[in-house]
Amino acid sequence: MTFFQLESPYRGAYALHRLTFGAGDPVVTLVAGVHGNEVNGTYALNLLAGVLRLQRPRGTVHLLPCVNLFGAEEGRKRWPFGDRDLNLSFPGHPEGSPVERVADAVMRASEGRLCVDVQTGSSVVHEVPHVRAPLSGAAVELGRAAGLPVLWRRPSESFDEGLVGAWRAAGRTALVVRGGRGGALDLDDAKVLARGLVRLLVEAGHLQTPEPPAAGVVTTDVCDYRCELGGFFVPEVRPGDRVVAGQVLGSLRAPVGGGALESLVAGAAGVVLAVRVYPVVHARELVVRVAQSTS
Repeated sequence: MTFFQLESPYRGAYALHRLTFGAGDPVVTLVAGVHGNEVNGTYALNLLAGVLRLQRPRGTVHLLPCVNLFGAEEGRKRWPFGDRDLNLSFPGHPEGSPVERVADAVMRASEGRLCVDVQTGSSVVHEVPHVRAPLSGAAVELGRAAGLPVLWRRPSESFDEGLVGAWRAAGRTALVVRGGRGGALDLDDAKVLARGLVRLLVEAGHLQTPEPPAAGVVTTDVCDYRCELGGFFVPEVRPGDRVVAGQVLGSLRAPVGGGALESLVAGAAGVVLAVRVYPVVHARELVVRVAQSTS
């Protein structure tokens, strides 16, 4: 259904669509596409919708698969009118600018005690499907149940901004499920995300769909590897790879001629959480991220 509509002077009206399955309590809301080019989350929620059409959930499940529809139509991360970052506009305002009114509508459409923001990595970094949750609380156990390759437990202040921050300020249990890269549909990643969301809904009591359990790395210790110089980065690992201390993660080469400039080596064992996929880098830019400790 169309939950909210906003007229546009330049094109057809904007519509915020919400798919609803089931009825009554408990209620959960899952949102994707706050950034227009993050299409893996959109596809993952559409796959989840297929599951919910086959099995009526206990309680109510709301899906908002594509919030930034205008950005998605143009393949852009940001809201195209005024170049605004929709994720920095929450909680929004019902009488504010267009992007603030959309943010307000998303907040009103986000019913229930549990809310999940399904995201994608940036257009230059490919991330393994994973969960980001606070250090403790219900979100951690739900994230663990999702069974994605990595559960990254982070300090609460890491979730103070954006849609997740607005949900938390409103008293909701909120977490981030994230994977793939912006501007591209990574089918395998989207399918892994969808299966993780099914397991999460099973844990939350909404579904009984048998989804094979999966054990991932649970960590608070994530190491970012950055090149000291600028150049052409050539990775030796992929998202999801397990690495050992001393393993070469990638090399930096001269853009012209290909001469070796720098080698990046893992300082500890872990799982590759993210890899730079666009090779031209500036000094100190992130090229590999490794989830190190496990529990």
